[in-house]
Amino acid sequence: MTVFGLIPPEVGIRAAIAVCAIAFVSGTARGFSGFGSALIFMPLASSMATPRLVAALLLIVDFIAATPLIPNAWKHADRKATAIIVAGALIGVPIGTYFLSRLDPVTTRWIISAFVAALLVLLLSGWRYRGKDHAALSVGIGSLAGFCSGLAQTGGPPIVAYWLGRIARHRPRGRWHRLGRPAARSARRRH
Repeated sequence: MTVFGLIPPEVGIRAAIAVCAIAFVSGTARGFSGFGSALIFMPLASSMATPRLVAALLLIVDFIAATPLIPNAWKHADRKATAIIVAGALIGVPIGTYFLSRLDPVTTRWIISAFVAALLVLLLSGWRYRGKDHAALSVGIGSLAGFCSGLAQTGGPPIVAYWLGRIARHRPRGRWHRLGRPAARSARRRH
């Protein structure tokens, strides 16, 4: 260990500085979007240090960063839907963690990079699940998110893609619902 015992011996000072810079960039992205830091941090930082070390680091940082958000999130959460997703995650996290602990670091880096690229394509494509909510599907999404979390701390994108479609189905559409009746009338008169 170096620098007061904070940096493991297998990580050089240059790699540690690079990981800090990557953390700054990914944290900035999270500050703007609310999520996604793992999509930037994991592939880049795991090229500087072992994926096990980087995943543990991100888990600690994310836990510290997310803790103040829990009270407000608890007030607004759909607890039933969240509980079903969490049930699936309880299956997936240990499996992902098992693979993280057993696979060769180079293989793990390639899997993380490929998976992050696939999740990024999914989010950028704009695809949303438009079907009905089913408990089995929610457990499956939760399992996939749990596996991603256990392997690379990237459990958010599967849930985001699934729940964004859910939000779109439940949101009133059209100008009428956004503006209200009087505003809609005055907007029609101006045109």
